[in-house]
Amino acid sequence: MDQKVQDLTVVLFGNSSAVLFGDENILLGQNKPATDAADFPLTVKKQDVSGRSVNLINILDLQESDLYLDSVDQAIVRLVTENEIHTFIFVLQLGKLTDTDKVGLEWLQSKFGEGVLPFVMILFTYEREEDCDTIIDDLKNNTVLEQLVQKCGGRYHTCSKNMNNQSEMKALLEKIDHMVSENNHRCYTADLYNSASQLTEDNGNQQSACNAQLPQDDLETTASKQTGNEKVSSF
Repeated sequence: MDQKVQDLTVVLFGNSSAVLFGDENILLGQNKPATDAADFPLTVKKQDVSGRSVNLINILDLQESDLYLDSVDQAIVRLVTENEIHTFIFVLQLGKLTDTDKVGLEWLQSKFGEGVLPFVMILFTYEREEDCDTIIDDLKNNTVLEQLVQKCGGRYHTCSKNMNNQSEMKALLEKIDHMVSENNHRCYTADLYNSASQLTEDNGNQQSACNAQLPQDDLETTASKQTGNEKVSSF
């Protein structure tokens, strides 16, 4: 049996439309992110979840806010500087996968580096019990969902959209405990973030140096190839 982690720190990201907020919501309550704020609010809420103390950081919708808020990068620096994170929970609604959801993990990696993936678990929410019963078939028949789960090491959980079922929340915490054990009780920390940021900077400098050495014709060819690679396949 996996050891229970005291004071779990959990970051939830993804789409807020996959959640019904309210007093009955055991995990988030009425803690809906204020995405219309000039600065994305970053708060840690201590919550009692199935008898466990959990520090919840709600960054749902931050990916979409990243398109128009300059403060997102600063918020992420604060997030990793002030917290040691046990897990990132990617919240998705079964049957309603958006284009933004499809690239959610890529967004997370772009902000936190590839080293974040061992700390990620997907939480599929459902509105009807029968939706939950078909999750295995959905994963087999939907290559996008299957790939997302594979990137997260096969880690996923399902719960009702209003997150009011104690047994589902208890099972979620047990899966998080198991993941923490698999990670040898390591957390995602500022050191991991700084290493990822340095690697990104080094790769950018290396690419700039290579471009500086290329003749103009080669630069135009490279730019043409990059433009061609930006096409996104639809699912």
